[in-house]
Amino acid sequence: MLFYLFAMKNMDSPLAKPMASDTDLCLVDSATTHTILKRKRYFAHLIMEQGNVNTISGSTRLIEGSGRAEFILPGGTRLSIVNALYSPKSQRNLLSFKDIRINGYHVETTSETTKEGSIELLYITNTIAGKKCVVEKLPAFSSGLYYTYIGTNESHAVVNQKFTDHGNFVVWHDRLGHPGSIMMRKIIDNSCGHSLKN
Repeated sequence: MLFYLFAMKNMDSPLAKPMASDTDLCLVDSATTHTILKRKRYFAHLIMEQGNVNTISGSTRLIEGSGRAEFILPGGTRLSIVNALYSPKSQRNLLSFKDIRINGYHVETTSETTKEGSIELLYITNTIAGKKCVVEKLPAFSSGLYYTYIGTNESHAVVNQKFTDHGNFVVWHDRLGHPGSIMMRKIIDNSCGHSLKN
């Protein structure tokens, strides 16, 4: 199996705007066969096992696990990657075009004219009621690599940060579905008789 990992030293761009302080830069690459993530927090299920990555410079043992990862893009697009690779030693997170397509989205390049001039963008699109909609606009570095920022899904953030008893969370989740962190905060603050902590 060939895994392609591309590392860049100069990744600065005036267009790069993270969603929040707890997000990570992620290159969007058509040449990678798998999505590769540096942090465990994006994995809903992770199996730890060593593996190799083939790069331009040869084979390297960078993979420490694989599993289902879930994260959100700046425009609110949620992606679920069935077989993402965990590599804390990687220099960058990589999102493969293949995994974007598996989630039901399409990818296309375009350019837009701004005050600064023409910029190249990668559109992630979806067809809703027969009409193509742009759900994400991803800028490119001067090198031509597209990038975005990824963050954890709110439901994962709520579980990781707000609850100490998994059984209580399951009961609340079964009753409410997938409330966001703001809704869960309101529920916790305005109810009593539970063991959920701030």
